[in-house]
Amino acid sequence: MDNESPERRPTALGDPRADDPALGLLLATAHDAARSALNAELRPLGIETRHFGILATLDRQGPTSQRRLGALLGLDKSAVVRIMDELERLGLAVRNRASHDRRAYAIQLTAEGQRLARASAEAATVVSARLFGRLGADDRDRLVSLLTDIVVRAREGSTGDDADRP
Repeated sequence: MDNESPERRPTALGDPRADDPALGLLLATAHDAARSALNAELRPLGIETRHFGILATLDRQGPTSQRRLGALLGLDKSAVVRIMDELERLGLAVRNRASHDRRAYAIQLTAEGQRLARASAEAATVVSARLFGRLGADDRDRLVSLLTDIVVRAREGSTGDDADRP
């Protein structure tokens, strides 16, 4: 039996404190765990994390073009279209032609979408408090800085194939 505490246990690739691929695997594992926790909290509402991101953004931004929505969330055009198809089927959002550009769509929440955006934000708050509530202000600032740097570096070195995944 492994007596090491979870934060001291090496990943399948090795020790993340000394090995970059192992650190990347740990980061991916943390992402997967956080996403699973949020999905579990959102499941009773009938949505998943991918829906939550768009609902929350539209609730904050108001009607927004598909292109801007993708840019704000780091999603490619096809991912936004797929998620929007799902949100429309669920009656949570609608695509209307933009008045300034008939080729573009302005996406907006329905009344039910607004209700669900707020309910899902409350669910996300519960998960976030569990995951991040123990972080002090300095730790939180450092984590945000480190993660932001990782995102920037990943996008700088990307061929474009991986950056478009939802």
